[in-house]
Amino acid sequence: MKKVFVDEMIVWVVQAKQVLEEAEIPCFIKNEFSGNLAGEVPFTETWPELWVHRDEDSDQAKELLLPLRESRVALEKADEALSDWTCPQCNETNEGNFSMCWSCGHVLQVAS
Repeated sequence: MKKVFVDEMIVWVVQAKQVLEEAEIPCFIKNEFSGNLAGEVPFTETWPELWVHRDEDSDQAKELLLPLRESRVALEKADEALSDWTCPQCNETNEGNFSMCWSCGHVLQVAS
């Protein structure tokens, strides 16, 4: 097993898990419910983590998750996390705190 994605916000880790599940890569979330331990252990050790079951899937998983990570970083830099966006693939309106369309799974590409 290998860790392929970590974020302080569970919503990003859940989106990453969906990307891997669509690619049929077996994975699981670790620390999904560890937020209540914050203060007892270093906070970064309580962040949700996405792990793949098979080590040989880790490189492909990281590559598949790269657009999601880039989108997360770009949204933070642009401070656009709260503005809604329309999916260019299916025209569905999505809340700004999501970088993947809830309807079709398209990953938002934000110019950095």
